Amino acid sequence: MQRGSEKRHFSVHCMECSWSNEGLGFSPKCPVCGACLDFRYATPFSLVTTGGRRIPGGIWRHWRHLPVAKPELAITLGEGETPLHSCRNVARHLGVPEFLVKDEGQNPTGSFKDRTAAVGVSSAVEHGACEVAIASDANAGPATAAYAARAGLLCHVFMPEVSSPSRVAQALSFGAHVYVTRTDGLVSDCIDLVEALAEDFDWYHLTTARPVNPYQAEGTKTIAYELSQQLTRWPDWLVLSAGGGGLIVGMYRALIELAEAGIIERIPRILCVQGDACDPIATAVLTRTPIQRTSLRHETVAVPISVPWPLDGAEAVQAVQATGGSAISVTDPEILEAQRHLARLQGISASAAGAVAAAGAIKAVGEGLVKTTESILTLVTASGLKDLGVVVSADQSQLHHVPNALERVRKTVGAVRESRP
Repeated sequence: MQRGSEKRHFSVHCMECSWSNEGLGFSPKCPVCGACLDFRYATPFSLVTTGGRRIPGGIWRHWRHLPVAKPELAITLGEGETPLHSCRNVARHLGVPEFLVKDEGQNPTGSFKDRTAAVGVSSAVEHGACEVAIASDANAGPATAAYAARAGLLCHVFMPEVSSPSRVAQALSFGAHVYVTRTDGLVSDCIDLVEALAEDFDWYHLTTARPVNPYQAEGTKTIAYELSQQLTRWPDWLVLSAGGGGLIVGMYRALIELAEAGIIERIPRILCVQGDACDPIATAVLTRTPIQRTSLRHETVAVPISVPWPLDGAEAVQAVQATGGSAISVTDPEILEAQRHLARLQGISASAAGAVAAAGAIKAVGEGLVKTTESILTLVTASGLKDLGVVVSADQSQLHHVPNALERVRKTVGAVRESRP
């Protein structure tokens, strides 16, 4: 790959040893010790960051804190600036003072992974990449495929066989080459495959884990930046789902930046939520033990967050503990019930995995982990339009097959109205 030559507004630092550079050229890991890399930015944090340049909107308003040297040339589909909803009906149902939802399903390909894909693919272009590759069990693959198509890059997506056919189809629709892999280790084994092949084929590896590529991970932080502009005050609890752990890590790192800049007065407690089919991060938080590689215990609607070996997991555990937070695991019925609550009480469309955090919040209130005097903010990480089949198969009680006969239809509608509670 071609290496950059101009001085940039960020520098790259190893999180373990003393290695650093001024952002000149690309390295996915520390070239000295192999540890994860981090970024330092030249200007103090500010939410007003366009600086008079012709910068795209959305996440790129925060370009001074993204590791892309020329943000005016960023690969963008209009990601970011997603709505924040005050869900009064859900709050009333739970008996809490406030239940807020930031709907990341409103991003271009339907999930928060568009933020990471935009930064990652923009970085790939800046570093002269011709091909990108990613391991994904759901949303990151289609997102990367879309942004790679926008950039004119060849895209390879590795997905475990349990991935939703709709996600595979979405990646294919953007022109990616998709490799559906038979594996017991789910996406974790796919990551190993991409890592092993990346150097052979000169792939720019975009799997959304900081130990693999720290550039794309910076995109997640923009969610917190936007929330600081949308909120009048941060709630007591920030409830986040976890697969590989990157969402929690990115949000926490952004909150630290915001607090150090004096933009927020306090950091909310983080509640980590995982599906009970595969919950290594939640288990580590609750047992205060190191993360152990696990496996998929049973079939689940939460495949997109079922990561047996979460590469960002240890840092996610540290983030939860640093905020005085906790963790909880939820069942498939609890996930689907939360999905229905969001849709029917608030009109918010969430995929099953996208509703996992809401399910955790609801369960946490029910179990007393979150007090009824405390406020809640959670994310819908992906749109329900990604897997409407799950909703239909879960509940067909409101589906009515009727003949084309006026009186028969009138009778059916009348019966529906009388049956309402």
